[in-house]
Amino acid sequence: MEEQTYAKFSASRVRSVITAPIATLLALALLPRDFFDLSEYPATTVILDVLFVLFLYVAVRTWIVVIRGPVHLRLAADGLTMRRGRRELTLPWADVSLVRISWKSKVPWVVVWLAEAVPSDRVPVRAERDGSYRVLPIGRGRSVRRRMKQAATFRSEIMGYAGRYIDVSWD
Repeated sequence: MEEQTYAKFSASRVRSVITAPIATLLALALLPRDFFDLSEYPATTVILDVLFVLFLYVAVRTWIVVIRGPVHLRLAADGLTMRRGRRELTLPWADVSLVRISWKSKVPWVVVWLAEAVPSDRVPVRAERDGSYRVLPIGRGRSVRRRMKQAATFRSEIMGYAGRYIDVSWD
């Protein structure tokens, strides 16, 4: 019996788990202003309001990452497996139309287009407007060098398992 070989990829949430409570505490610390009389300093009030909105934005974004949970992606000779939480979908390569590494906000994402026969409610990640699925952020929370290294590793693995399905252009 031959041993099954595969490659597994998942996103790290360590930085988000650390950043979310810190940003939340900083936003909450900037909220009460009863003990300051800032009526004489409107510029200070504006700066504190901008900082509050900034920390609140960071807190909400990072809590979303923490609560949603990571996506796990497994590449094998027989197909592609996506898992988030309890939802899992295994697809043969025939049901995968295209795999692409797409850059959004300096983070490479694995983007997958599936055949129309796959119902979108079975896919554990949300569909984009163009019908694609942004499955996995490659190297989230890591340095640029480690992100590039992991993107190159993913690219070589996908080329090995399903080379005809990857779009080789990096946008």
